[in-house]
Amino acid sequence: MHPGLWMFGNFDSTKGSIEADEFLSKCTKHFLNLGADSAPTLHFPTKTGAISVFVFEQNAATLGFFSGILASDSARFRRMAEAYARAQPNLMKGGTGWAITRFAGAEHLSLQLGSEIYVCRVPKDVSRPLVCRAKSEQRFLDCSVETADSNVQGAMPLALAQTLAG
Repeated sequence: MHPGLWMFGNFDSTKGSIEADEFLSKCTKHFLNLGADSAPTLHFPTKTGAISVFVFEQNAATLGFFSGILASDSARFRRMAEAYARAQPNLMKGGTGWAITRFAGAEHLSLQLGSEIYVCRVPKDVSRPLVCRAKSEQRFLDCSVETADSNVQGAMPLALAQTLAG
């Protein structure tokens, strides 16, 4: 296993954490064992090189939303990716990392290793312990919009919300 991804086996024994650990382990193994024949779901150039995103267990409407932006407005997609990176710096710390994002009524696990990102929808039965851990490690982004008056910890910054809205 890649040394930057060791954290996935470090859950405590609270309710649901064993299942969450199994889910993270399964996703990590799947990500690390993607073959050369695995084509990324999304692939886009950045200032520092191309990023490949592999998406699994995802709602077709959510995937279509992001694919549509990439296909029709690459500048907007780039702004959105940059806003996400600023909002979720622990995902890309040192080129490896993980984060949980709540978007479109579900939680999504993102794993990054170098220029490759793996995204998988989190099953409902393991979402609570994953969200708790992500919050405790400042690796959680709730895509509820953050305003000056809101007290939603981990909420999406207004700049990211505006970029998503177009």
